[in-house]
Amino acid sequence: MLKDFFNNIFINLQGLELFLAQTVSMLLTSLIICLFSMKLFLKIINKKNICRQPIRESGPESHLKEKKDTPTMGGLMIILSTIITCALWLDLGNIYILTTLLVFLFFAAIGFIDDLIKVKGSNIKGFRGSFKIILQFLIAGIAILFLQTQDPQYLNGLIQVPFSNYEINIGILYSLFAIVIIVGSANSVNLTDGLDGLVSVPVIISLVCFIIISYIVKTPELALRMQTNIFFQAQNVAFLCAVFIGSILGFLKYNLKPAKIFMGDVGSLSIGALIGIIAVILKIELIFFIIALLFVIEALSVILQVASFKLRRKRVFLMAPIHHHFEKKGLKEQEVVRMFWLAALIFAIIGLLGFII
Repeated sequence: MLKDFFNNIFINLQGLELFLAQTVSMLLTSLIICLFSMKLFLKIINKKNICRQPIRESGPESHLKEKKDTPTMGGLMIILSTIITCALWLDLGNIYILTTLLVFLFFAAIGFIDDLIKVKGSNIKGFRGSFKIILQFLIAGIAILFLQTQDPQYLNGLIQVPFSNYEINIGILYSLFAIVIIVGSANSVNLTDGLDGLVSVPVIISLVCFIIISYIVKTPELALRMQTNIFFQAQNVAFLCAVFIGSILGFLKYNLKPAKIFMGDVGSLSIGALIGIIAVILKIELIFFIIALLFVIEALSVILQVASFKLRRKRVFLMAPIHHHFEKKGLKEQEVVRMFWLAALIFAIIGLLGFII
């Protein structure tokens, strides 16, 4: 199967070259815009001494000193560079691009309000969690309903099983399943965003996987060889992923340790929702589960910690999310970040193999 896959890549090399040229052009555009806008944004907020994120006292001791007074809401520049680049390069009227961007922006709005409450009131908790989740489910639900009215493939309830050519049909439960994917992805990425540079690289790895999968399903020869559905519009999804990679890379330059700025909920919630809705659009929900397993583990560590403490009054981890557990165990922040980056890469390779094989 892998041999056939690479043979077909060589056959379609001319198309691949054009695809890569367009993809790289969009990536570089958003990267340059984000680098310049982030530099200007930092200059303004540092001069006015605003957007300072409060650090929770229960966190690792090193954070209280190292991360104190670091500005937040850098995700705003990711959003700005993404929207400008999309307006320059892409058809904003395309239903797949439109749906993705609207989910991205609405989740960004939720994160922005949350960040604003934290910054203005020095309240680390933000606004009420239950209300935030209800809003997220509502936005995701409207997005799925819109996709279903525009494209019947989102009505059939079929889910691709990794490492096989089989599909399972969950029928009317598919809508709820897709909504949970989006909301779960948003909050998992949000929970992972706790160390300098930690969340950006795994998100970029996920987006690269989406680009590879998009190229396969939009190329008839490859799609037939992989025995997967042909989806010509996946090319637009791939270009959108390239735009986001450029924006996140631009932000990452200022977020590597020692971070000059944090992403904030406005960035992490919106980016998490973004990769969730793209996975749904490409119909690779279970494959996405493997690719994004790092984020799943981070979220599960919090769920286990809370459940264990409520039921047994005992903690499973020294601190949750699990990246803080490793810090408490004595690992340096950069060591934890590199270890999690490597784990994300391994999960992504396994996920891609689950799609190809």
